[in-house]
Amino acid sequence: MNYKQTLDNTAEALQTIIEYVGASKIPTENYGWQNVRFVSDFFRYAHIERYSDKNLEVLHFTCFPNEWCSDPIFGFDIITTDKKCLAAFMDMSPVDNKKTFNIGVEFTTPYKLPDWAKLIFSENVLAVVPTDVEFEMICDMVQHIFTEYLTDLASCKEKSLRVEYIKAAQNRYCENQQKNERTYNVLKAKLGADTAKYFMENILFPKIK
Repeated sequence: MNYKQTLDNTAEALQTIIEYVGASKIPTENYGWQNVRFVSDFFRYAHIERYSDKNLEVLHFTCFPNEWCSDPIFGFDIITTDKKCLAAFMDMSPVDNKKTFNIGVEFTTPYKLPDWAKLIFSENVLAVVPTDVEFEMICDMVQHIFTEYLTDLASCKEKSLRVEYIKAAQNRYCENQQKNERTYNVLKAKLGADTAKYFMENILFPKIK
């Protein structure tokens, strides 16, 4: 199984979907691997991170709705070595409006979520250790689900009266994601403590100021 190529293709497909709606790229410093960030009329922030070395392959993707839109936060992560899949996650994490996706598949091995994740992910979160067949399925699935999600964001034109609630909910999501010690420790080994903290708080999970 060529995990690297499949993740490269998936990252490219997600970027194409985002660019199709006229999103603009945000200039991003070179941290040593691919990080592409976007803003648009439909969302306040989206980020594709594609990390690849001889030991680890990672595709991380998030999309945050505008602060006045009650739709959930879209998140997707998939991690492999060169020999096996380690984990895959996909969720529409609720803010002020619960939406979900219909997978219609029973996956073989669930992944046990850490406590911080249970505070912010939906009850329908996909968290699994995929087989090779499931890995391919998930990489295909995320493209269709994100396209539908983006269509919903595009139709979110009526501004919520609960903007402060939405801001707090998005910031709570970011704060909890920033508690992921595994991600932080990997970044710290690559970038040093200060830059790893900056990356977690400003590139991966930026709060609404």
